[in-house]
Amino acid sequence: MIEKLLTPVRTKEYLNDWKVQNYHWAHKIKVNTGEMPDTSECLIAIIGVNESRGSFQNSGASSGSDVIRKHLYQLAINDYNLHIIDAGDVLIGETVEETYQNLKMVMEWFLGQQILPIIIGGSQDITIGQYAGYEFLGQAVNLMVIDERIDLDEPEFLPPSRTWLQNIFRHEPKYLFNYAGIAYQTHFTSPEILKTIDALFFDSIRLGRMKENIQFAEPEVRDADILSIDITAIRGSDAPGNAHATPNGLSGEEICQMMRYAGMSDKITSLGIYEYNPMFDNQELTAQLVAQMIWYFVDGYYNRKSDYPIVSEKDFTKYIVNISDNEYDLTFWKSNKTGRWWVEVPFIVQQRFERHQLVPCAYEDYEAAVKNEIPEKWLRIFHKLG
Repeated sequence: MIEKLLTPVRTKEYLNDWKVQNYHWAHKIKVNTGEMPDTSECLIAIIGVNESRGSFQNSGASSGSDVIRKHLYQLAINDYNLHIIDAGDVLIGETVEETYQNLKMVMEWFLGQQILPIIIGGSQDITIGQYAGYEFLGQAVNLMVIDERIDLDEPEFLPPSRTWLQNIFRHEPKYLFNYAGIAYQTHFTSPEILKTIDALFFDSIRLGRMKENIQFAEPEVRDADILSIDITAIRGSDAPGNAHATPNGLSGEEICQMMRYAGMSDKITSLGIYEYNPMFDNQELTAQLVAQMIWYFVDGYYNRKSDYPIVSEKDFTKYIVNISDNEYDLTFWKSNKTGRWWVEVPFIVQQRFERHQLVPCAYEDYEAAVKNEIPEKWLRIFHKLG
């Protein structure tokens, strides 16, 4: 079944390129070059989606996956064995909606095998298929989006890549628990959209806040199940490969740090990197950066510490903080292995929401609680579960 939904990788020549050495990815991963390799020991699958019919004036995004592969295959492995498959490209449908559906079925297959999909290529509306692949699990999930804007415009005015969040927010059955919009730029974002995000008790972090300290976003990354990245979130000098590249955004170093946070998260189970357009990519600089982003994500993945969910309390230090004029005490948990923090939301909830009662936070949130201030993230989850 899965073979019918994926076409072989077309970059076989890169496996024999003179630049490729024995320590490079090209010699350490399985590649679908015509026959799907055995996936029984695989942990991560790279999947191309050459679809950009839903793009906003960035149609060249449909030809980006192979250029990314070329640079990814030439990166050196770290000191671990890569259990990775490049599964090929999702079969493109007669309509963009059929492509979403094909990706959904591919996602279901890999997630069902407990293999983490990394999606490359295409416009960001492909996230619709990435998200839809979680429906079969029957549990609520968190979506994190790194983008220069929040794509929540009305569908009648713009193509899907600028409106795709409407599809996800309105999807039935509803299984989106939380959305976090990261690195958005205020001058690109309607105040009405920000009001909508607040009204839904969703999260957003503007670019300026992240520039103050990139670690501010780490708890948000750790809370996500699904991560979707629009390459325009990176400043144009570091990632020119997009029709809408702009002067401001995350630096190459900052996005790679975010990717390592994401890889180290025990919760993230899929990653999509979208909107790369080789037509605008001077010296394939952006393709190189995307390849390095994947490298840092995988490096983080192989350094996961397995401190979520809490299995044994002896691996954690528990702090209880009394907040005056608040019905509930705040219970914080600090991992003895990593020093990472969580705060507990005190509700008996349906099983599909249990994973969201323990909210990633920072030491600064604990400090605020000691000063009698309730963390904003705790309040948002409290309102959702209450």
